[in-house]
Amino acid sequence: MEFPSLPATARDTFPYSPEVIYKALADYGAWREWVPSVTASRLLTAEDILAIVELGSGREGEETLMLECVQTPYKGVWARVIEGKSAIREIHWNVAGADEGTSQVTVTVKWKPGWGLVTGASWPALSPAKHLRALRSWVSAAHPGPETVTGGENLFELWETEAGLVCWVRGRKYKLIPAKENPE
Repeated sequence: MEFPSLPATARDTFPYSPEVIYKALADYGAWREWVPSVTASRLLTAEDILAIVELGSGREGEETLMLECVQTPYKGVWARVIEGKSAIREIHWNVAGADEGTSQVTVTVKWKPGWGLVTGASWPALSPAKHLRALRSWVSAAHPGPETVTGGENLFELWETEAGLVCWVRGRKYKLIPAKENPE
């Protein structure tokens, strides 16, 4: 019996422009670093807005999937499984500009119920909220600059310099020095 695909959707506002989010989504070689349950990823071919991507999951990437990815520059990526066994059938990322310097990101995961879900290994990949959290973490690591916030005030900044750690609290500069490990 063939089950219909079930969609699950999550949304969040990111403090980055749509261009930054799109670049992270279209960097298929880096998916292994942040996409839930993916242990290997590589771009096989790309032409215009179409890409073919190979993903591995499980230990050492033992389960292989082939995805067809359709890119809408700066607006999103739609990926569907074209070869391999997976509960996930497709993932659709939609990126829309929100306030200045921010983006509204929506991810929909369509999955097919079946015996493959019994093991639980693919469960993290079925959660669109986990995809959003992973994307946020990945983008913030790649773009650690100050976030764009309106109506707020930056109270604290921390920088690592050649002179050591330096921080600014309410505009005043402080040099951080290590505490003694054996206090007397």
